[in-house]
Amino acid sequence: GLIVVLGLLVDDAIVVSENIQARHDRGEPSFEAAVGGTNQVSWPVVATVLTSVVAVLPLTFIKGQIGDLLGALPIVVACALIMSLIETLMILPSHMAHSLVKRDRALEDQSKPHRIGHAIKRFEEKRDHVIFNKVVPAYGKALAFALRTRYLAIVATFAFFIGTVSLFAGGRVKFEFLPKNDAETIVVDLRMPIGTPIEDTNAAVAAVERAAFSQVEVQSVGSVVGQRSNIDTGEAEGSATHVAQMFVELYYVERRDRESSKVIESIRGELDGQLDAVDRLNFSEISGGPAGPGITVRVRGENGEQIEQAVAEIKTLLAGFEGVVDIADDNDLGQAEQRIVPRAADIRSVGLTPADVALQVRGFLFGIDAHTYADQQEDIDVRVRVDERTRRDLRAIEDAWLVTPTGALVPLSEVADIEAATTYATIKRVDRERSVTVTADTIPSVSPEAITSELSKPPTQPREFTKHLPTWLADRIPEEPTGEKAPLEKLQDKYPQLTIAYAGRQEQMGDAFASLPLGMGAACLMIYVILAWLFSSYFQPLTVMLIIPFSLIGVIWGHFFLGYNLTFLSLIGIVALSGIVVNDSLILVEFYNHERQRGVGVAEALVAAGRARLRPIMLTTITTVLGLTPLILEQSFQAKFLIPMGISIAAGLLSATVLILIVLPCWIQIFDDIRRGAYYLWYGEAKEKASPNLFSEAAA
Repeated sequence: GLIVVLGLLVDDAIVVSENIQARHDRGEPSFEAAVGGTNQVSWPVVATVLTSVVAVLPLTFIKGQIGDLLGALPIVVACALIMSLIETLMILPSHMAHSLVKRDRALEDQSKPHRIGHAIKRFEEKRDHVIFNKVVPAYGKALAFALRTRYLAIVATFAFFIGTVSLFAGGRVKFEFLPKNDAETIVVDLRMPIGTPIEDTNAAVAAVERAAFSQVEVQSVGSVVGQRSNIDTGEAEGSATHVAQMFVELYYVERRDRESSKVIESIRGELDGQLDAVDRLNFSEISGGPAGPGITVRVRGENGEQIEQAVAEIKTLLAGFEGVVDIADDNDLGQAEQRIVPRAADIRSVGLTPADVALQVRGFLFGIDAHTYADQQEDIDVRVRVDERTRRDLRAIEDAWLVTPTGALVPLSEVADIEAATTYATIKRVDRERSVTVTADTIPSVSPEAITSELSKPPTQPREFTKHLPTWLADRIPEEPTGEKAPLEKLQDKYPQLTIAYAGRQEQMGDAFASLPLGMGAACLMIYVILAWLFSSYFQPLTVMLIIPFSLIGVIWGHFFLGYNLTFLSLIGIVALSGIVVNDSLILVEFYNHERQRGVGVAEALVAAGRARLRPIMLTTITTVLGLTPLILEQSFQAKFLIPMGISIAAGLLSATVLILIVLPCWIQIFDDIRRGAYYLWYGEAKEKASPNLFSEAAA
């Protein structure tokens, strides 16, 4: 939350302090400059806080686990911004006033050398000379040129925006819901065929250990043979001779060149062809971000045989994609068991029921509570059962005798069959239906979202005319649909009694994006209301809000140059970025309105407002980008999944700065052209008199 609000906190303080400094530089006394400068921007600053709080409200509409994860973010942002507003409007002006008084006194007192003070003054004079005599005039000329060619500037912006979006649409910048980041611990789950002796399982574990130690990044390996634990809960999931679990500890991120995913890929290569007898070998990472398989498909229904068939076909579909690994399901068979199946006719002939058989077998295996007595204030049960040696002897169980209702003894083998079988370790249910979940992961170069997209969309084929085109051109022409259904849709039609749907990561993404548009719409509406209240206009807020989508230019290019995929955290960064963009834009427009109220023309007012707002906007951009740079450059695996959010804010703000200083004034003047054109069409004459607010009359 504090990362998201960093730029907003800095922006409010810069707006007020820079305005106080500017008024003082124009000759106002320190305290008068503090009071007047704060009053001049107080309502715009209040509006910036309100729009920033509203901008993060969509996060409260997100459902599912992602919503639970981000639920506290709007609260943190709101509390931080409210406290910042109080400090900015009530405490900061006092500090600025006393600081300016102290600085003026030190510079005016010539009785002492004050070398440091004079050195600071010379630096400030040189700095102000560069800013106000070189940078600001150069920007003013550039803005005036952009305003003269405003339609060309907007067309160029649209063209660049379309080219930027094509990076994402063409797959050069991919979207990955929650990326798997570097980790320092790798968990290896190994499962052999049921009944495998523990010696064979131990030999397979030793092979994995040798492959792990052959990697220079591996620091240590710990293995548990005969048992595995759930990493999320820490609970043991039973003991068996055919299972094992290993924990591979890597060196710190700073001490190795390869990521954990590359190490896993290398271990797989070392084990290729060595573990043919292994049923399943899964690698997972304990990282700083949200965990879980990359691909999860859940099959629900009542017919167990159909569920198994559908699960097998889903695993076959996933195996057909290059880069998909660790394909598994949770339909695990447990230990071998002996099933006693009563023969209906035989037990009926001796007067027994299946329940009688089950009760008597349970009696000599588990025991029967024959008596209860009290001792030391405690009830103690006396249980009668056969000795342990007999209970462990299968032949003795088969030769057991059953007692009929008449008191006669009947051998168990004469009324029931004893069959060897295996049972499921667990039977999972979702919404009262039996459920089996298929999971898979992908190698680092393959996005799970790309695989699920292929599973969910109908197959396509190259168009006929592309056969005569060069390969480089044919590959860029969209393919046409074959008319067949998507693979998962075909599978659902094949098994209509089952429910086949995404779960896990894909379900979370669906929940998040299903509820996000509603929140974004509500936030945009509230931002519009706040801006309309501040500007007293219905149309002027639209110019400010038009800049928000164009800030995606920096977001996409930032991810492209730094080599990161867009993630859900990137979208959160875009939400925070929209607040900063609106803040800088609305204060520039407010300064423009002040100039218009003085009777200045549209172009002149835009140039004056831009020159006045250049320094604070640049300060906001520089401080925010520098503040986020340590996060973007951080190499620890705990912070890796936060880096896309920092890139969205920092890179997006760099592009938004150009948009606010150049494109926003062009939009405003184009809207003025539209207003004047509408006036001419309605009244039949040109409107010559400058309006104090070029949008207020159009709103009226």
